[in-house]
Amino acid sequence: MYFIDIHTHSCVPAPKGSIIIQNFTQQDFEGEFLSQKMREFEQNIHDIQQRVKWVTLGLHPWFLTDENVEKDFQKLTQLVDNQQVIAVGECGLDRLRGENMPFQMRVLEDHIRLAERVSKPVIIHCVKAFNELIAVQKKMKPTVPLIVHGFNKNSNILSELLQNGFYISVGASILRGSHFHKTLREIPLNRLFFETDDALVPISDVYEAAAQILEIEISDLKSTIYTNFKTVFNKF
Repeated sequence: MYFIDIHTHSCVPAPKGSIIIQNFTQQDFEGEFLSQKMREFEQNIHDIQQRVKWVTLGLHPWFLTDENVEKDFQKLTQLVDNQQVIAVGECGLDRLRGENMPFQMRVLEDHIRLAERVSKPVIIHCVKAFNELIAVQKKMKPTVPLIVHGFNKNSNILSELLQNGFYISVGASILRGSHFHKTLREIPLNRLFFETDDALVPISDVYEAAAQILEIEISDLKSTIYTNFKTVFNKF
């Protein structure tokens, strides 16, 4: 059974028997870098150590501007149909960095419309804007899954997200103390994913920590997350 990392920017080696989903943002759209990466993944989706690789593409709110959004979104639209692109994102809302919130919300809505067109889930970045995120979800009523990545917030925010159908992805924050452990236990296993994001740790470390916190055998946890992956990403 696989270790599944649904969102990573890092180049940390993953254990044998892993599904790795590499994220690229608009900063990677220029030149031949992304095209070359896509060709590499398409030619060698299963590498010699039995890892499976896909990619996600989105416009990160940190780098959105009025000047670049149209060009970058057009490029995203051209790329997202590729079979190696497994989800749209990361995209989303960030109150601490980026353009004004109405602008960010409009671009998030554009991502959701695009995801609906290609029938792929959305990986969402959200910092101090969960009310606005839920407002977008209620307005759009998307049929594709929405996954909040890197979640480490409190039970109240978690409850609101779950009530509105979001999936939750948890990262290496569970390795750095116990403040989030109670909230982790409140996430239904059928709505849970794991990731490394930009942490310099293998995804197996995140699984092992989560299994201890949840008091579950790691083999059972891997099996559950694999089922979630098949359901949400429509793979295997």
